[in-house]
Amino acid sequence: MVRVKEVKNILTVDVEESFHRNDLHLSRQQRELMGGRVIEQTERLVALLKAAGQRGTFFVLGEVAEKYPALVRMLGEDGFELGLHSYCHRLVYEQGEEEFRRETQAAKTMLEEMGGREVVGFRAPSWSITQKSLWALRILADMGFQYDSSILPARAYLGGIPWSNPLIHRRAEAEIIEVPPSIIKIGRFRLPFSGGLYLRTLPYGFIRYCITRLNKKGVPAVIYLHPWELDTDLPRIGVGWKGRYALYHNLDTVQPKVEQLLKEFSFAPVCEALGDANFLCGP
Repeated sequence: MVRVKEVKNILTVDVEESFHRNDLHLSRQQRELMGGRVIEQTERLVALLKAAGQRGTFFVLGEVAEKYPALVRMLGEDGFELGLHSYCHRLVYEQGEEEFRRETQAAKTMLEEMGGREVVGFRAPSWSITQKSLWALRILADMGFQYDSSILPARAYLGGIPWSNPLIHRRAEAEIIEVPPSIIKIGRFRLPFSGGLYLRTLPYGFIRYCITRLNKKGVPAVIYLHPWELDTDLPRIGVGWKGRYALYHNLDTVQPKVEQLLKEFSFAPVCEALGDANFLCGP
């Protein structure tokens, strides 16, 4: 049996503002009220990682990079891996192929110029590479992306392919590696646990159990976070009960959970973990 501490889990961060959630329909005034907080919360998350001697991959939204280039430079200078989280958080399956190619290539080039290194990883907003948008994988591979982390192997509100391979694997559609967020199988049911609202809702003991269960099999857990989820002072706006739950539920539990995860488990950027698992990643 593999010792849990020997497994390098994968820590990922989607660098976006809270108003970028695709399940919210906010006014311009609401977006302005919610915006401008990504730098402080990203720096807060970086400080937690540094204090624990851990690193991860930051999937940066093009709009955020464009508005805050110093944030991208800071992440690169601090040794964190940079990935792309699309340009403006549009769902992939709502775009045409050429539109997706053009927008993604422009954002990739911009991020590489700011960060001073090649960007080889991509994550779509809201797990929106689904069965009807698998064409995006071929386009990503053509652009030089070596891995994608956009396919949730479970059912979700806006995305997911519930029968997809839940482990890191090479895709048949294109020369690209898929790094799915982790799920746990309970009978025939697949339960996401490794980030976002799932991480906020589930008790820490259960999350720890899920990661340990994977690690004992030699499988790294893929965790995902959003900087705004550490923001317990996130402005309150009128968005209905579903929106309130999505935005504000259990925000005060995120930092303690992250701190405990960083103490109990080993984490690495995607490319480092892929290299350890004998997947090629990098120039």
